[in-house]
Amino acid sequence: MNHKTKRVLIIALLISITIHLLLLTGIKLNLPINTEADTPIIEAKLATLPTLIAKTVSKHTPPSKPHIKPQKKIASAPPSPAPISAPSIEPEPATTPSTSTPDVSTPEVTAAPNTPTLNTLPSTLTLQYKVVKGEDGFGIGRATYLWISKNSTYTLTSITEGTGLFSLFQPGKLVQISQGKINANGLAPDDFWIQRGRATADKSTAVHFDYDNKAITISKDNNSYAAPLEDNAQDILSVIFQLALRSPFSEDMLLHVTSGKQLKPYHAIMIGTERINTALGEVNTVHLQRPAEAGEDAIDMWLASDYNFVPVKVRIDHSKFGIIEQLITGMETAK
Repeated sequence: MNHKTKRVLIIALLISITIHLLLLTGIKLNLPINTEADTPIIEAKLATLPTLIAKTVSKHTPPSKPHIKPQKKIASAPPSPAPISAPSIEPEPATTPSTSTPDVSTPEVTAAPNTPTLNTLPSTLTLQYKVVKGEDGFGIGRATYLWISKNSTYTLTSITEGTGLFSLFQPGKLVQISQGKINANGLAPDDFWIQRGRATADKSTAVHFDYDNKAITISKDNNSYAAPLEDNAQDILSVIFQLALRSPFSEDMLLHVTSGKQLKPYHAIMIGTERINTALGEVNTVHLQRPAEAGEDAIDMWLASDYNFVPVKVRIDHSKFGIIEQLITGMETAK
């Protein structure tokens, strides 16, 4: 055996001994990994249901088309019919406004021969007053008048109430309402209602004007009685605006007025024209007077010719309370 052969045998023996030792001792051999290979790396993840929904889609299979439910064919709507035009309405002839301030609407009345020419008043008018006592003008209350006219009818409301210490002696309000028609002679009341002080039955009185039977019916405390209806009859509230519609007049005017009792004579006398200072400024007025008669108080009234003869000052010489005046503080008309 030559030297080369002996060398090969020794190497083979060493390799065999090494392999047997590895098998007996359990030592693992790590094989090298080729990181440049195309073998894919697979990762596994856990997820809780129903967050994760797994779907397997072939890489080469095209996605399926969504199923679309065919829509029903909708028949076209028939053409809309032509609109029906409303019947034409002839407009009412416009009334000629008064040239005086404020703008007003003329009552729809027809004047007969020998009847007076009426002034015009706004369709809606609010007048505000302070109520004073004595020559010194000590304030004791306030008053508001609301006038509304439409289609030859009117509604007139007055509310008077005490202020300050006077309200302790005269609690509550004095409320008056007059309703009726506007004719060729002016105002023709149909109903008048008055409440003095507290809202109790014994403080309320109603008056009905019955022109067909020439009578007035007065109701108070659930009792009613009738009285004759006189010519040119008015209630204590409407008479003020009746004089406003009829002013100025050259001769004394006789009216018959009720304050919730029977009708009593009311002579209106034209004193003259005066220019007075008011909260509206200096205004031209006609001064009317009703002298004390038949147990009634004397009344003086100043109607502003610059403002459709509305009352700007009213003075009552009261037999019990002395002189009481209403002085205008404001005026509003509908726009």
